[in-house]
Amino acid sequence: MKREGQSEFSLRIAFAEVPPAGKELRFEADEAARKRLAERMGIVELRRLSGVANVKPYRKEGLTLDCRFEAEAVQSCVVTLEPVEEQIDETFRQRYLPETQLDLPASKAAETQREVAVDIDAEDAPEPLEAGGIDIGEAVAERLALALDPYPRKPGVSFDRPPEEAGDASESRPNPFAALEKLKKNY
Repeated sequence: MKREGQSEFSLRIAFAEVPPAGKELRFEADEAARKRLAERMGIVELRRLSGVANVKPYRKEGLTLDCRFEAEAVQSCVVTLEPVEEQIDETFRQRYLPETQLDLPASKAAETQREVAVDIDAEDAPEPLEAGGIDIGEAVAERLALALDPYPRKPGVSFDRPPEEAGDASESRPNPFAALEKLKKNY
């Protein structure tokens, strides 16, 4: 979802900045970052985005990000196009490793291609460390995009199909298989 070379909300931390006990970072997106994120996500407005990130070492060269964020977003109702407010409160964990530790050896990759078992309760696979660190802001932006309601509706509004007119009745529509039936008779 991240566009190459652009970061609407960046909060980078390098591997070297994280002590063995971990580091807590509180964040709040400023107005300019919220405006850019709203544009990226195609929503009317992002009124608030704040949270707490805990970054800890993972294995010897990686990082674990435990994050909780809250957001207040405004989207357009899919029926009326009126503004709809949404409160979001999300928690997530993401692990990061250097790219060299993410690649499977060729023999191991061949073994895993034979059988794939999916455990929906399992943790997400580690993401690659970028330039020796992680961008907490980008991780939050990605999770925010996933948390947004894809079909926001104003309370009490429903989508009702317009009633069919007399000329729109299904009996007056041509049968799509009629053309196939004609072809079948010719052979």
